[in-house]
Amino acid sequence: MMAEVNIAEQRISVKAPALLQGQDGTVTCEIVSLSRGGARVRLLEALGGEEALFLSIRGFGQLSCRVTGRDGDHAELGFEGDAETLDAVFQEILTHLGDEEGRRRYLRRSVLWPGTLKSGQRQIDCTILNMSLGGAKVALNDARDCAGNVILLGNRFEGLTASVVWQRGRLVGLQFRQQPGEVARILGDLLPAIKASA
Repeated sequence: MMAEVNIAEQRISVKAPALLQGQDGTVTCEIVSLSRGGARVRLLEALGGEEALFLSIRGFGQLSCRVTGRDGDHAELGFEGDAETLDAVFQEILTHLGDEEGRRRYLRRSVLWPGTLKSGQRQIDCTILNMSLGGAKVALNDARDCAGNVILLGNRFEGLTASVVWQRGRLVGLQFRQQPGEVARILGDLLPAIKASA
């Protein structure tokens, strides 16, 4: 029996002024949170019944969107466009708004698990500090250079192939090479905070 997994993308909290523009006029709002697929806004004026709108972010530009839900003075917006374009736009918004933590695609969970990085014939003991469906941060037990492709082994999960994307002293950032759904399958129930069973 295959388990179905929904990937929980990170939603970042934002407090940024914006405008919702449509054929019926312009409504002042405040962006409360953002994800790659949409935004939650607090309406500072009444919003008409229009569904197709543009979300205008000061100093950034306009995003085509649809109202997908309403709750009192809040509205949920879904951005229009293909996944690759939305991802690129989201990264630009994060750069514009200056949210360093929000640049991560998937939610991270802090852990303190023993692990091993395997690179060819070499094995390096480490402590896994945090994990997401996209990667991990580990602390090497001994200071040494670590680069290229590695396999992250843990006593709680099978090996995950990864690329070393940065190293600062003994700290190493890894990006998993498997698709997020495959990482979720390998991790099983170890990271319930970043995935949910459907």
